[in-house]
Amino acid sequence: MKKLHVWGILCLAFCFVHQSYAQEFIEPTCDQKAETVLEYKSIMDEVPIELIDEMIEYITPCAEESYGAAYPAAAYAKGLLHFRKGDYTFFYGRRIELSYLHMARAAINGYPPAMFTHRLNLLTSAYRSNHYIDYNGISRDFQKLVDQDYKKDISNYVLGYLTLKNLTSNADFTSSYLVNKAKTHFENSNHPMAKHWLAIMHYYGYGVPKDKTKALQMLSENDIFNSRTLKQHLQNQDNDWIPISAEERFASLDNYNTNYQPITIIGNDRTTFQGHFIEYDWTAAGVKRRIPVTLTIIVQEEYERYRDIILEFTINGETITKSGSLRKPSNTSPELQIGFGQLTPIRVSTLENQLLDHPDKTTLTYDIEGLSFKEATIEGKAALVVRIPRNTKIVEFKEDLHAPLRMVLYPEAPATSAVATDATLDNVQANRAEPQKIDKDFATVSPNPIGNQFNITYSLDQSAEVQASVHDFFGQKRLSVPTQKYTAGGTQTITIDSSSLPSGTYLIQMTINGMPYSKTVIKE
Repeated sequence: MKKLHVWGILCLAFCFVHQSYAQEFIEPTCDQKAETVLEYKSIMDEVPIELIDEMIEYITPCAEESYGAAYPAAAYAKGLLHFRKGDYTFFYGRRIELSYLHMARAAINGYPPAMFTHRLNLLTSAYRSNHYIDYNGISRDFQKLVDQDYKKDISNYVLGYLTLKNLTSNADFTSSYLVNKAKTHFENSNHPMAKHWLAIMHYYGYGVPKDKTKALQMLSENDIFNSRTLKQHLQNQDNDWIPISAEERFASLDNYNTNYQPITIIGNDRTTFQGHFIEYDWTAAGVKRRIPVTLTIIVQEEYERYRDIILEFTINGETITKSGSLRKPSNTSPELQIGFGQLTPIRVSTLENQLLDHPDKTTLTYDIEGLSFKEATIEGKAALVVRIPRNTKIVEFKEDLHAPLRMVLYPEAPATSAVATDATLDNVQANRAEPQKIDKDFATVSPNPIGNQFNITYSLDQSAEVQASVHDFFGQKRLSVPTQKYTAGGTQTITIDSSSLPSGTYLIQMTINGMPYSKTVIKE
């Protein structure tokens, strides 16, 4: 520690001595005491705990008066001291971090440094404990700081980040109004991370014409580690949206909230579905991921309003088994719902971080606390559309994911029995085309392991439209071939040039008249 700082702390400690040799001792005001403590904010981590304790004793009467409302600067100073110490108290029977308690009091009473530090601590998980993150409250405080011209560059950056990621909205995805608002915040900030995210907006066309060349140039000119890393990552990736059919999008997103079709394809015993985990981007402009999944629902007990079930969920080669209660639809809620809670979520791991701007966070993990189910008809076939709630967490960032997450699933075989809410099962199934089942050995890939070229060979007994693409382990599409329309009969072969693929595991995805089929291959 610098000698000047040591003498400063010793002078501060001298102030704690109540006896004075001067003829008249003038007690400093609470604001003066707070100012004295805050002079040492920048070196707080270097101050010995013994002196931290003395400072806490010195400032506490002021900080506690009217629960921080009388002297919010003192409450803020006390919060910083407790943050250094990392101690706790019991408040109304609840164990609470003292730094959080006093920082929050000062922030509530409108003290700008506390508003800034407290809200930033919540967003960055700087507090020792996990606390509820009120994104709207955080946004309101940072807007007040912008209006007060307090740390405008960082405040505008935070506001733009929260707005673009849809964290301040109850909508399913970021509206054009919010996109433009985020753009304005980034443009009003000179913070390097604001320029970083403005480049991302140009790369994907959020609120501005899509211009990848301009975006990469902006990242080159923004001389920070994050921008250099992201530029390198984007240059080596296929970042175009993954195509899905118009009907699949309509059923899973555009029409999801207005669809009141009865659910008939979940049986009373065991029903297995095959399909895809679909992640739209924040603005729902396109699909970022489309990963094959298998979902099995095993009914254990049937009750009047719910069913006890076991759910088996397979994605990226990992099977997760959960038990829970599947709540039946009602007049007010046409969805089937199942919740797992914060402590026992479905954990979907090893997803690629598509906005990789730091080599330590190459993958993402999603904690899913529940699922909601609706039935839809997609291209004449019964499908189960699964909505994943907005309180899904990104584990690595300790952040909510407010982008539309869906699964579109097709039953492997007709359900043995089902529950319909406003029609009999016979009438519903009579008007519904049953899904076609594709055998697991429908196609062969040769050679496997593949080289710089491989063939997909299959046979059709009727005319069909065939689509084929190659995705990496993270669900990112790497190769595709034009849609094939064949005449019935005979063996068909698709030849794919795979010379551009690095070594690794890949998934061949085919769609035959709308029905999915997949096969795993390896390139050595």
